[in-house]
Amino acid sequence: MSSVVFVKARRPDGERGTSLVEAMVAAALGAIVIGAALDVFVTHHGHFRTQRTKAELQQDLRGGVHLLASELRLAGSGASPAQPFLTAVATDEITFRANVNEVRGTLVTAAFAGQDWLMVRPGSGWRKGKTIVVCGAPECEEQVLAQDGTSGRLVFTGYLTRDFPAGSRVEVVNRVRYYLNRRDLQNFKLMREVDRGANPLIEHVEEFSLTYLNESGRKTGRMDEIRLVRVNLQTGGFDGNGGHVSRSHTREMGVRAL
Repeated sequence: MSSVVFVKARRPDGERGTSLVEAMVAAALGAIVIGAALDVFVTHHGHFRTQRTKAELQQDLRGGVHLLASELRLAGSGASPAQPFLTAVATDEITFRANVNEVRGTLVTAAFAGQDWLMVRPGSGWRKGKTIVVCGAPECEEQVLAQDGTSGRLVFTGYLTRDFPAGSRVEVVNRVRYYLNRRDLQNFKLMREVDRGANPLIEHVEEFSLTYLNESGRKTGRMDEIRLVRVNLQTGGFDGNGGHVSRSHTREMGVRAL
């Protein structure tokens, strides 16, 4: 009968294997290191997202207020002097008349009462449905364009009631309205409306108020006394980390025509 001899293999002198306990300790230490690195990454990423949200809110605020201020400075431009250029003022709304796109020209030839067209230079930028004002000393008159102006020929929906000499001023006058839209209770919007075409200018508005000041810096409700408009605007949003951030901006704006 043959016999089987088991021989225990020996490692060379100076070499040791890794025990199960050592492997578990090493894995635990590795997990701690990875967890710490991941925690630092999440913290920095959350900080970055918060800062980015703040920057976006601030950019929207400044851009919207800048546009309102620049157009308010044009209030009255292009309008007939006999017509009020501020047509509505409230704590959350302002409406005024201005040539916001600076579409203007001069009469090439004289125009006469009963005429329903004009020849102007330059001949571009005149759009159907826009209100225009024709001013020749000493009076002005408004008409509505019946079609797009082509080659400087402007056709109205009505008829001139007076004569205007060559060189008389012709301008588009827009109805501009800024107001707070509260229809979506989760997202108030500051709206910009030009000639009945409205678009959101700033979303997630938490506060929007307008204060009207006279030349002495005191509050006034009379449109003929308004010299400055103070706007206070605050927006907010979620930063992506379950938190909430807000940004506010206050600015006083002068009215050009006053």
